[in-house]
Amino acid sequence: MLRIFAATVAALFLAGASADDVVTTSVDDFSVVHRSSLPAEGVTGVAGQVSDAQRRVLAWLGQSSTWSGPPYDKPMRVLIDPDTHTPSQMRSTIFVPEARVLSALEQGDLASADLGIVHEVTHVLAASAFRKDRDRFYDDGLAVYLQHRFGPAVSYPTFGKALHVATANAAAEQGGLLPLSEVDQARRSTESPLRLLGYLQAGSFTQFLVDNFGIDAYFRIYQGEDIAAVTGQPFSALEERWRALIQDTGNPG
Repeated sequence: MLRIFAATVAALFLAGASADDVVTTSVDDFSVVHRSSLPAEGVTGVAGQVSDAQRRVLAWLGQSSTWSGPPYDKPMRVLIDPDTHTPSQMRSTIFVPEARVLSALEQGDLASADLGIVHEVTHVLAASAFRKDRDRFYDDGLAVYLQHRFGPAVSYPTFGKALHVATANAAAEQGGLLPLSEVDQARRSTESPLRLLGYLQAGSFTQFLVDNFGIDAYFRIYQGEDIAAVTGQPFSALEERWRALIQDTGNPG
């Protein structure tokens, strides 16, 4: 049952919420912070997506005996933010654009709306050993992979296509695949047409590793073990195998 109470922490919200009362809705083991003007069905819809994402992602992560568990002690908090345009995450807080929620409510399809929730919940529940060095190649690879598996059927960055297929298509549009060493930088370039390809390549390489070596081996790599020691092959050889897979996917038959 949802328990709604007035929040006195308006400073937690961006300036766009200051003209409105800020409300916190507690749902099981997380909270949703939102403006009081947001329709109740928007709050319950987002909360439902978060609950479902958390359940599915935890079940998938729990298959691995080498997953080290969630990196944050604080309960997850979801801010339905009037001032952000893309979903994001900071430690145990995820930010969901209010504009996307309102648009989905107007269209009557909140349940299938692309709010990026699985992606951001994954970031809250699993952090790679590389994140401390601001290298999010593995973090975003896992988040894209699980968003594709458990998110709405049509969502960024695959938009309903199989992950390897979407990667092959995007590479063809951009003149070829990026070296995997350049993927994280491309992902950071918010104005670059290569950003989409960067996300797709990270997710596609994650799927390649999981499919070929299993979840336990994948999390050993994710948590900092040398990839050659885990797989028996250097990163360069794995990249070549993955590139061949994507090229074959883009040129079937």
